[in-house]
Formats: sequence, C-alpha cells, structure tokens
Amino acid sequence: MNDKSRYMFEKLIANKKLGGINCIIWKDGQIIYQESHGYKNLETHELMTLDTIFRIASMTKPITSVLTMMLYEENKLSLDDPITKWFPQFGNMKVFKKRTGEYENANRLITILDLLTHRAGFTYSGLQDGKIKDDHISALGGDIDSYIKNEQWIQGLASLPLAGQPGEIFNYGRSIDLLGILISTIEGKPLGKVMEEKIFHPLAMTDTFFDVPGNKKNRCALNFGYDESGNVIHLETVPLNMAFKERPANLEFQSGGQGLWSTITDYLKFARVFVENGSSNGVQILKSETIHLMCTNQLTAFQREHSKLMGMSIFRENCGFGLGLAVVMKESKYGSMPCSGSIGSVGWPGAYGGWWSADPIKKSISIFLTHSMTEPKQLAQGIGFELYEAIDIFSNYSKQNA
Repeated sequence: MNDKSRYMFEKLIANKKLGGINCIIWKDGQIIYQESHGYKNLETHELMTLDTIFRIASMTKPITSVLTMMLYEENKLSLDDPITKWFPQFGNMKVFKKRTGEYENANRLITILDLLTHRAGFTYSGLQDGKIKDDHISALGGDIDSYIKNEQWIQGLASLPLAGQPGEIFNYGRSIDLLGILISTIEGKPLGKVMEEKIFHPLAMTDTFFDVPGNKKNRCALNFGYDESGNVIHLETVPLNMAFKERPANLEFQSGGQGLWSTITDYLKFARVFVENGSSNGVQILKSETIHLMCTNQLTAFQREHSKLMGMSIFRENCGFGLGLAVVMKESKYGSMPCSGSIGSVGWPGAYGGWWSADPIKKSISIFLTHSMTEPKQLAQGIGFELYEAIDIFSNYSKQNA
C-alpha cells in the first residue's frame, strides 16, 4: 500500500477513529497484499494480527445464500418454492400500507427467491414499516443472539405485517435469517453444522463459526464502538443488544443473516468461489452456472432506485443485487458501497466494519475487516463515518493495484 494510504490508516487509528484493521488483496491465485494496523484490544494494546477473529455481521449473508444454492443444486428446494412448503405460518400474511396506515392481504405467497433477493417484505424493524416497536422486537429477540427457539421465532416473524407485497420492493431485513432456519429444517440439524459440513470443512475454513471455541477466544477482536466525542472505545456488548457478551452454548437460534465470526484468510477461501467458477483452491462448491445466476442482478430499475437503508439509498446506478449479494452493473470511480470493481464483481458489507469485493474479470478479491460498532443515533450525528473513509481508501487502492 502506498505511503499516503498507509498514513491515512495510521492517522485514523492514532486519532482514535478506528481501533484496528486487517486488509488483504488476492489476485491470480496468490496474495499480493496483506497487512494489519492498530489493535485488537485497546485496553491491553494487543496488536491486530492476520489471524484475529471478527464478528463479520452481514458478511454472513452471502455464506447462507451459497448454502441455499447448494441445496438448490441438490434439488432440495426450488427458487419458486413458497416458504409455506416448510412454514405454513406464512400462509396469510398482511401488508402494511404506509400511506394509509392500514393493512391489506398479501397478493401471493413468499418464495425462496423473494428471501434471497430481500423482496419478501421483511425488514429489521418490529412493525416492518421502518419504526421500531419494542413489543414486536421482543418477539424475535436480538438480531444476532436470541433466546427464542426457532419455532417461536418463525411464529413471531409470521405475526408481523410485511413492509411491501412479496416481490414488490427490496427491503433489507430478516429474510436470510429465515433462510437459515429453513436450511436447518430441511437438513434436520443446526445451521452451523450444515455450514461446517458443506462449506467450512471442504474449504478448510477452520476459524469460522457461530460459537467461538474457548481455545480461540483470545484471538477475537474486542467490540469497538464510540463515545459521545466520536473516539473509539471498548464496548461490553454490541449496539442495541443484538448479541450477548457471552453467547450461551444452548442457544438454538443461529443467525444466518449476521451471526458468524471469521478471519480475513478464512473469508478469502469463501470469496474465491466467486472468481473461480464455483470452486476454491480446486474444491468445487457450486456449479459455474449457479454462480453466474447468483451474480446476475435480479432487481428492476425501480427496485434499485427505491431501495433504502436507514433512509439512505443502498444501490447507486452502478450496482444491483443478485442472489444474496450485490453485483456491479457499471464501473464507477467513486464509492465502494456496497461493493466495487469490474462489471460482475460481487460483495456485501457487514455492519461492524467488514467489506469485500470479488472481481471475476480481474480474478481478484479484496477484503477489509475491523470492529466499528456505531449506534444509529451516533451515525445520525456523523460519528463513525471514518470507517467508510478507510474502506474507500482500501477499495481505491485495490482498483489501482489488483
């Protein structure tokens, strides 16, 4: 990395805007750049290392989506299957009409494709209309860790109205969590076990899991957030109590949308699937035609234009969304969110500072991991935006050098 970029990272860390980061760039079968900056523990000043384990948050979603497509190839599900095939609780969904505040009946059943493309009508808000209602949220528990049993979680989600008609609009939310429970139901075992058998073990991803083993917890980066002045601090747990400080061993719910921990080298092994036609280091995970389908935009121009997250547009004119991850439709010199690169590049960021992009044209992968856990009210005040500055620096360097 050039001196200017390196200095910028060091400046952000020295100014207490970031705790520590890991970066890696892979191209044509080899790592051409890897570096760690800052700390994984601010209290002990323990330095960040490449084997540091992070909460990857929504970078979990592409893994669950790939697993879904593996079951698709095994003819255990079809993209047009209604989810009522497994969960009849979703047979009579109501849709919330924002303009009138009234409810109408869903005009069709929710399908697997709706879940993969976030067009089912589920969001992360309790009433599914962008307003958080604590009484509804408690029906599902935390987004990452929840005491709620899977059957109760399903019932709780099915009791909430949808934010739009199935297939109508992109609403970022609990769709991939529901897919995770569906996969667990089909396979008859915990989601994490299915991931281990079908993805983690074949790809030698030995540091990726929902529950960090006791002998590896010392490698975890602490939860870093921000104080009222915008300086990075250690947090006891993640914002909004989405996860427990210590996840109990007996939790049934495993969040296919945001629950995994991983390392930058493990995630590289996964991301290679998108530049090696469904394989990683010679291990075939998906057929090349399935990868092509996943990396093909599924959203209409209207859906891309009107997709919002926390009031902000998710997709610019250059990005769309395939099956479980964003896809670059037009090269752009500006911005790195939600992913960047040549046409056909894919990726999906994580709320706690993770970002990646796999470019099948350049045969390159860029990954950035950190812990930067910002409260929504802090983001509204501009606190924590240095994270995106750092990702843009790394993304631009990757474009120039990969």
